[in-house]
Amino acid sequence: MTNFLDPQYYDVSTIHPDAPNKALLRELFERENAQNERLWMFFTEMTEDPQWKPMSAMSVKPRTLRKKRKAAKPRNIDNVDSEEFEAGYKDFLKEEFGDS
Repeated sequence: MTNFLDPQYYDVSTIHPDAPNKALLRELFERENAQNERLWMFFTEMTEDPQWKPMSAMSVKPRTLRKKRKAAKPRNIDNVDSEEFEAGYKDFLKEEFGDS
């Protein structure tokens, strides 16, 4: 897990002298360090905000791995053949279209 408040910076001097594409590696190290600095600033500002609350591990867990909630039992009003549904439908028609 990455800790953005304690980033790892890459030292260009650690590139092996025989490494191919030294210029590309140097550029990538510099870009990675710049990105680490931006992330560090972002997360530092966020955690210093008095309204900041840490997220729970469940918040970042993929939905496919979360516990499934039980489906609610259908209500009588949802059943098209029930008296409650019929009464609600008649009330709706009255409100929308007036007495007919």
